[in-house]
This record gives sequence, C-alpha cells and structure tokens, in this order.
Amino acid sequence: MDIYNEEMLNDFIAENPLRFSEKHLTLVRRDFYEHKRGTVSDEFVDYVLWAEKSPARHEHFGDFLLPIIRDNSWSSILEVGCGETVLLSEYLHQKLGNSVKITAMDQCEMQCDNSGIKIMHHKFTGTENLTEYDAVIAQEPCDAAELIVKACTGQNIPYCVILCGVPHARSSGVLDDDVYAWYAYLLSTYANSQFTIWHNGRFSSGCIYSEHGFDRRYFQGT
Repeated sequence: MDIYNEEMLNDFIAENPLRFSEKHLTLVRRDFYEHKRGTVSDEFVDYVLWAEKSPARHEHFGDFLLPIIRDNSWSSILEVGCGETVLLSEYLHQKLGNSVKITAMDQCEMQCDNSGIKIMHHKFTGTENLTEYDAVIAQEPCDAAELIVKACTGQNIPYCVILCGVPHARSSGVLDDDVYAWYAYLLSTYANSQFTIWHNGRFSSGCIYSEHGFDRRYFQGT
C-alpha cells in the first residue's frame, strides 16, 4: 500500500477520525511531504495506521490493557498525558463502562464530552498523591515518563508507560543522544521496573512497567 498517496491523505483529513486539531493535521501534512527527514510525529503514525486499516495507537494499547484491568479487578485508573482528544481514556470507558473510574490528566485543553471520565487539567509533577488509583497508565507522555515511573515506584502503584520513540530529558536535565540510551537509563535507575519493546504495526518503541500489576505474561507477543 502506498501511504504517500495524496488522495488517501485528503480522505484522512476530511474524515478526521481522531478529531485532530488543525495544529495536529499540519504535522500529518508536514511528515507526509517531508517523510525523508527521519523522525515523524505521533500524528503521522496515526495516519499510517489508519491508511493500513490497523488499530489506532490508543485502540492497540487499550485492547492490551483491558484484560489486565479486568483480571486485577481494578476500579480506578489514572491516565497521564491524555492529550487533547482523550482517546485512550474514552476507549477504555467505552469498553468498561462505569465499572472502572477513569481519570484523564493533561495540562492542555481537552475535548471530552464523556461525563463518565473525570478530567484533570493539570501538569503531572510527580508529587501527586496516587493512592486513590489502582494503576497509572500513559501513552507516550514525553517529559512526564520518568516522573510517572518515579512517583509510582515510590508509592507502590502499578504502572505501564508506552515510551516515546525519541529521548526526553532525564530528571537531571541531561538529554541522551540516543533513545535506547534513555531507555537503558530509565531501566537502570528504576531497578524494579520491567521493559519490553512495544510493537504497533510497522512502528515500535519502548514500554516500561511495574513488576506488580502488569505480569510479564501479558506482554507475550506485544
């Protein structure tokens, strides 16, 4: 399939299945026409998955999380870095209904009309009291990734974080040149964490998660 097909791109923009703002659609266009530049945006990844009729990123992660949430009988989940469209939290609520209280946190303005999701317009700092949550989840939360791991480790809260495909600054301010050096730093710094490579179609990135709550068996085949 030729994903660099302008008619397909125009169909995606017209349909806008993920409710992207114009700012995010601009990123899709940029990476469509400048794809040889190397690194692409998350929004372009979403376009490619849509073009290939593959599950969207939030659907892929959500389907992975559902049996874990059910097996553990969790009743309260916090998503950090939910983004403008709150797609992962909305997807989980659609599948779980009101059996699980879902809280979505981000510092950006969020588009969510689902009254079953608690919205927190707040930048995650790592100082939050997380004890009301059974688990914390995040999908490519950028600079918040290490803060989530550190806070959840300190408060003994299960967590699962899909990491970005590019490095982000360590808590010390150091920025690794290579994403795998960043992954290695996180795993060595938070020794009780587990790590795997997360695959989604033709794309892959790191995934760091707690030993408790997220048993390794769930990651077989990811």
